[in-house]
Parts: sequence; C-alpha cells; structure tokens
Amino acid sequence: MFLTDGDSVCSTGQIYRKEIKNSQTQYFIKDAQVITDRGTLSDISYTFNFDSDSFPIKSKIKLKGTISKFQEPRNQGEFNIKDYYNSIGVYFQINEVEVIDVNEPDHFDYDCFYRLNKSVVSLYSRVLALSEAGILSSIVAGNKSELDENTRSLFQGVGLAHILAVSGLHVSIVCMLLYKLLRRLGISFLLSSIFADAVALAYGIFTGGSISSIRAIGMFLFYLLAQVLGESYDMLTAAGAMAIILLVTNPLYIKNGSFLLSFGAILSIWYIAIPLNQSFIMFRKEQKNSWDFRRRRHGRMGDISFKEINKLIDYIGGTLVFSFGINVGMFPLLVMLYHEVPTYSLILNILILPVMPLLLLLGIVGGIMGILVGIGIAEIILKPCHFLIMYMEAISEFFLGLPHSKMIVGAHGFMFIVVYYLLVILLVRYKNRIIRYIGLTGIYLMWLIPFNGGFEIDFLDVGQGDGIYVNSGDGIHYFIDGGSTSKSKVGEYTILPFLKYKGVSSIDYWFLSHMDEDHVSGVFELLEQDYKIENIVLSEEIPKDDTLVELIGLAEEKGTEILYMNSGDVLGSKHLRFTCVYPNDSAAVHLSSDGEIDLNALSLCLLMEYDRDGDGVCDYSGFFGGDISSEQESIIADLGLVKDIDLLKASHHGSRFSSDSTFLESLSPETAVISCSKRNRYGHPSIEAIERIEDAGAEIFYTMNSGQISISDEGIWSFMN
Repeated sequence: MFLTDGDSVCSTGQIYRKEIKNSQTQYFIKDAQVITDRGTLSDISYTFNFDSDSFPIKSKIKLKGTISKFQEPRNQGEFNIKDYYNSIGVYFQINEVEVIDVNEPDHFDYDCFYRLNKSVVSLYSRVLALSEAGILSSIVAGNKSELDENTRSLFQGVGLAHILAVSGLHVSIVCMLLYKLLRRLGISFLLSSIFADAVALAYGIFTGGSISSIRAIGMFLFYLLAQVLGESYDMLTAAGAMAIILLVTNPLYIKNGSFLLSFGAILSIWYIAIPLNQSFIMFRKEQKNSWDFRRRRHGRMGDISFKEINKLIDYIGGTLVFSFGINVGMFPLLVMLYHEVPTYSLILNILILPVMPLLLLLGIVGGIMGILVGIGIAEIILKPCHFLIMYMEAISEFFLGLPHSKMIVGAHGFMFIVVYYLLVILLVRYKNRIIRYIGLTGIYLMWLIPFNGGFEIDFLDVGQGDGIYVNSGDGIHYFIDGGSTSKSKVGEYTILPFLKYKGVSSIDYWFLSHMDEDHVSGVFELLEQDYKIENIVLSEEIPKDDTLVELIGLAEEKGTEILYMNSGDVLGSKHLRFTCVYPNDSAAVHLSSDGEIDLNALSLCLLMEYDRDGDGVCDYSGFFGGDISSEQESIIADLGLVKDIDLLKASHHGSRFSSDSTFLESLSPETAVISCSKRNRYGHPSIEAIERIEDAGAEIFYTMNSGQISISDEGIWSFMN
C-alpha cells in the first residue's frame, strides 16, 4: 500500500459500523475508493472519527482528509494497534475529515439498532449511578462509552474484564433461555428456532457484533439446526465450523485476541474442563456408593441434611473443577496477551459468574420495559442491579487488596507453550486422580516461577524522554529515569507493558537523574498504579521543587524508600554496580534566565560496571548522564572518574550543548544511544552533537529510528530493525 502518513486523500465508501469513543463517533468504512496524488486504492476499509453521530449505517459517504497509518509497537510488550485493526479488516485512519456528501439508504433504517443501543444506555444513566450505568451498559449493550476508567481497571485487575464485554456467555444465556421458554409454551421446534434465531441475530447487531458474540450466535444456530433436524449437537464441530467461517472471511482474525480467547475457551471446556468434571462426578459417585455401603453395614447414618450437604459438595466441587479446567486451558493465552495473571480469578469467577445471568436479564428486561412503558417501571426492575453491582465491586476490591493479587509472569516461548499443552492433555487423561491433579496444579503454577534473565540494558523508545531498564543478571532490576513529553501515559502504555513482558514484578532501584517531566512522568504513573518500586534513588544535591515534594509524598504512600547518592557512592549487586560520579562538591548552582535553578546541571550521573563472572574485572561499562551539558561533562572528565567505557547514553537527548569533545575523548565509547522523539521542538539530536560522537569513534543508535534498543552479552539489537 503506497499511502504514507499525512497524505491528502479523497474517498468514497460505505459506513458499516459506528460506535462512541472518547466523546466522538468512530465510523468504519468499507468498499472504499481512496484517491491520492500517487494513485487510487479500491475495495479498502478504514476508520475516521467525527463529532457527530448523525451519519446512518449503510450510508454512502464522500470525504476529504489526511492519512494516519496505525502505529506498530516500538517496544517489547506494547499493544500492537496495527495488528488489532488489521485483524478486523481496517487498514488506516483518516484524520482532519471534511465530509463532502452523504447518501442515506432509502429502504431500511439500519440505524435503528444503534439508536436503540443509545436509548438503553441513556435509560441506565437516568436510573442508576454513573459508574453502575457504565457497567450495565457494557455488559448488556456492549457500549463502553460510559464505562468509568477506575471500574475498568478494577475488573481487569482481578481477571474479570470478560464480564464487561458482550461475550458468548451473554448470547447463550439470552437465546437459550428464550428458546427453552418457547418450547415449554408448546411452540414447535421450527417456530421456536426461527424466533430464537432472529432474536440472536438482532442482539448481535444491537451489541456491535463482537467476534465472541458472532462465534456464539453461529454455534447457537448450529444447535437450533440440530434441534429442527432431530440430530445430535456437537459443540466442537460447531466451534470448528465457525472458526473456519471467520478465518475465511478474514484470515487475520488468527491474530485477534478476542478470537483466540473465545475459541480457546471452547477448546478448554471440551478437552480439559469436561473430562475433569466427568472424572469428579465418577469420584463422587464412588464415594457415595461407599457411604451407602457403610450405612447398610453400620446402621442408618444419613438423613435429609446429609443429602443436602452432598448436593452442596457436588455443586461447589463441580464448579471448582470445571473452572480450574478452563483456567488451565486459558492460562497460556492470557499470559501471551497480557503477560500477567490475576491470582484469585478462579475463586472470583465462582463468586461472581453466578450473578451474571440475573444481572443480564434484569438489564435487558429493564431496558426494554423502560423504553416501551416508561422510566418508572425501569427503576423498579433495575433496582436489584444496584445491589448486584455493589456485590461485584466489593468482592473485586477485597481480592484486589489481598497480597499478590496480580502476578507478572512475562512472555514465554512457543515451545514452552507447546510442551505445557502436551503435558496438560496427558495429565487430563491419566487414570490416577491424585497424580492428575497434583500434576495439573504443578504445571499451572510453573508459570509463576520468576526467571532472572541475563544481563541486559534496554533503552525504551519513550518519545521525547528517557527510560532505561538494566538487568544485573543476578536477580536485581534497575531502571534509570522514565518519562516523556511527547507520549501520553508513557508509564501505562510503554514502560509497564515492557516490564510485564520481561516478567519484572518490581524494580529494586529506580534512579531519577532529575525532576523534569521527560524523566519522571512515567514513574508517577507506575506508583499510582501500585507497581512495586522498592527504592527510588536521587542525587543528594537535587533541588527540592514541587515535583520532588509530590514524588516523595507518593513514594511514602506506596511504601517506596527514597535513597540519596553523593559523588563516590556505590550501589549494586555481585555482578553489577553503579557509582555516582556527579554532582559533587565542585558542582556549581546554575540559574536559568528566569532565576530558577537549572535542574539539568544537577543531574545524577552514573557509571555502570558489569562483572560477568564475578572475578572483580569489569567486562562492560556505561555512562548515564541525564541532561548535563558540556560544562558538567568537563568537570567529570577532569576528575578522571570515567574513562574508556563501552556504552554512552548521550546526555540531554543529543543536545548541541552536550557531548563535549574533550569529555568524549576521555570516555572513548564504542556505542552511543540517543533517546529522543523524531519530532520535537528542541532540535534533538543536533548535527553538532552527532558529529562529535562519531568523531570519538562511537556507533550511534537512535530510539527515534530503531525503537527499543537492547544490549546484552549477545550484542546490540534494535526492535524496529
């Protein structure tokens, strides 16, 4: 595709979907023709955002705008937005849209489901509290526009994010109950099936047609067909048929997380949960027969309460075994997508999933009756939803507050996953029940075993800023700075996903060179999200400004220690250590033009030394100087504390006022890394700094070109190349 970012285009296409997103309407266009100066594309799909939602679905729309291609991840662990949109058949976005013409459909109002969805969501907002309305809107209508971010984070944190999306479970509950009700009323197989089929399709359109709901609707149609034909229904065959249909429609679904989780759940139920549950039923049957035999020999022991206890044991035990089976099967998929697992999700699903059918039915009936009859009846029907949601939130908050409620496990290789599934299949069919469950529990828990990894340094592409991860190779994890002025939520969307990918559940020492936003913004985000930072390390000379006061207060609240380093102080472990080489007694206090202290001039500067085999000889060294300028570099060179290093993190993002020639000659680095954004208002990196670094004999790597840059015993690797 010859389109590039910023290209001006004129396009004509058909609207096939729209949804509210961030206070705007996101339109999805298909069968589009896109005209540019370099040529024309036909039969392409794209998306655009607009302030109005007045353009109906199935309308032909003509517009002008500029191309914005979906970004690929630039660091390990980042969400691949390009793969996501490609997997649903959308290939780019058009920005700065000017709508030229809209031809609405003549024969049918295709927007009726969209308007109905909005009406139901609006009704919930009038009857329930805002956060509760957002939850119910998401569960019943698939509309997340009103969903509170704190609520989303809460349920995601405890592994219940699936309840906030319209899934196969929702469709099955609605359609199966309707079908069985019609059959109980004496309506024929054919008429019951046709009506339930129509409701299933309508509900799928009403909720936006997610992959999981399409899968569930398709499988439900296969079930109805089997009922009408008098044939037996096979869940695995139906799931396989739907997978083939979806993949033929769009082969890129195979990379879609919803597709993988939806069909992964079916396979987990069929191959793991059902066999385990059948084994449990057999065990309970044998146990009851044994008890009956003992009663006959030793007299009557049981009564009504004994039978009720048995029923309770059957229900709780069966539910636990079934849920355990699904969790065992889904675990690798969750790790692959999120690199962390909620520790108590098994228990939470048992406590919360039973209330979901009631909440869903109340939400549907309340929404329909509220629109048809009035808000008064809706208030009565939806009143129990308030208590159900309160229960769900209270249970979730309790488990989220327990120790180790989330376990970061990192990415695992393909062969690890293959071996895991082979062992699961073997154990599920193993005859000895004790060995089976001990084995399954053992391989389930092996995901939680932390791995230290080897020595590595990762320069994250944080845009205009710095973010450097250092693994000592002996179980101690360091980070240097972590902020950006060009990337929104760099901590949440870049740094934290990277740490999860690496399986780093906490940082032992987080060095902050100074308090500028492009060095600390991500650290604030991680602390606020309760990511564990054991120690934050600052320079003893750091000026105490408002940002530092806020950081210290937040660190104390989260249980993070604040450490200070003077020149000559050493911090490290057996194989790796950091020495503070600046600021020192000769550091001058610099004032900016407005009379404030120059924070850059007092940046914490670190010499890193890595001893691979613990023999006391440095095998690899690096210098990290924050945002110091040539004046501070000269002081460091004169002290002679840093000489002949392997790696240089170019000071101040390659500013022309840094990377002094004398300093570079003293350091003589083999490799230099410049961390900055391709577009910034500072002119970083400057041609002068680049030339001076090259003259010193260093090979330069740029995060703006290469994305994440990683250095290890195996060499240098860049994410984008």
